[in-house]
Amino acid sequence: MGSILKYIDLKFVFPARIKRLKNKLFPHVKGCKNVLDLGSSDGRLTKAISEEVKDTKFIGVDVVVQPETFIPIEKYDGGRIPFKKNYFDCVMLIDVLHHDEEIDEVIKEAKRVSKKYILIKDHYWSNWFDFKILQMADYIGNKLFGVRLPYNFLRMEQWKKIFKSNKLKILDEEKYRDGAFSLIKHVIFKLEV
Repeated sequence: MGSILKYIDLKFVFPARIKRLKNKLFPHVKGCKNVLDLGSSDGRLTKAISEEVKDTKFIGVDVVVQPETFIPIEKYDGGRIPFKKNYFDCVMLIDVLHHDEEIDEVIKEAKRVSKKYILIKDHYWSNWFDFKILQMADYIGNKLFGVRLPYNFLRMEQWKKIFKSNKLKILDEEKYRDGAFSLIKHVIFKLEV
């Protein structure tokens, strides 16, 4: 059963997700010379974004480097990003932070290596039902792939508190759902460092 669900996810769900996210994210990295995708998985999404902004160089880091990658990806220990201070114009964290128990530390490290922007796409919740929906969706989408699931989803006020404590300015914020009947709450933040 697991292999059938994996096949469906990789063949149908993931390509549709990439298309939606690419269209939402690429305008935020236009004009950046180099971008780090922190938690890049196999780099498939970033490859799609790179096709829209051809003058930008993309590099990924992840704690597990997949056997097949679509962009250059370096191994990352989950603590210190293996690049110098202010190395990138932008650091992207796309559906990564809710998989980490130390969100604040990851954001501090992203800020260290970015000289201009941090782009975050994640989720938020407002009530118990929202949180349970996010847990269920995270489990369905990630359990078969061995992804850590601490379910560290934040409320909007928690996101903003972390940004304020790290002296990050919100340049753009977009809350959305994928379609009229979707129960999953998404959010994109473009932050100035």
